Amino acid sequence: MSQQHASSAHPPAQRPTNIPSPGQRIILIDAILDVIFSFSTPRTIINVSKTCRAAHPIAASYFRAAYKPERLLRRFLPDPASVRAFRTLQAETGLTIFGKAANDFLARASPASTHTTATMSLYVDNPYTSAVNDFFTGAGYDVEMCEHEIVFLKTGKDDQITNKAILHVGQPDSFDSIDKPRILPIGT
Repeated sequence: MSQQHASSAHPPAQRPTNIPSPGQRIILIDAILDVIFSFSTPRTIINVSKTCRAAHPIAASYFRAAYKPERLLRRFLPDPASVRAFRTLQAETGLTIFGKAANDFLARASPASTHTTATMSLYVDNPYTSAVNDFFTGAGYDVEMCEHEIVFLKTGKDDQITNKAILHVGQPDSFDSIDKPRILPIGT
């Protein structure tokens, strides 16, 4: 009798699947999760999205809002049609944004002061160089040719440079020049 009584005294604790746990109820409050995500790295947001079914769509929605490439591109291409054309160019050519501009974008850093020159580093394979050149010259940028890169400059009032896009051109699937660390003099 004691075995029968013991098994009936402690029934297994099962929670119905349609009732959210206390943690899921907190995650379902978008405002709380938005604050948590605003202080989180992309890796943390992805890890939170894997915790439960409720967190995944909220994290996906947050990524779509917080990491819109248009936010970065608007500094260099103020016209929305130019931004869409740039995104199409990226899709067609594999044009990649890297460097400080990409890092600041992923870190959700606020844009630099409007008094400083905004610089965006780009990489594209050799066959697509002319398409990128045509795009930037069509967007009002001046071109300077350097040894292994093309520099596009946008000038504002008083002929001061406001935006700069540096295009690194390489062999297809070659990131050798980009991945190798450069030794820069102190103060640069």
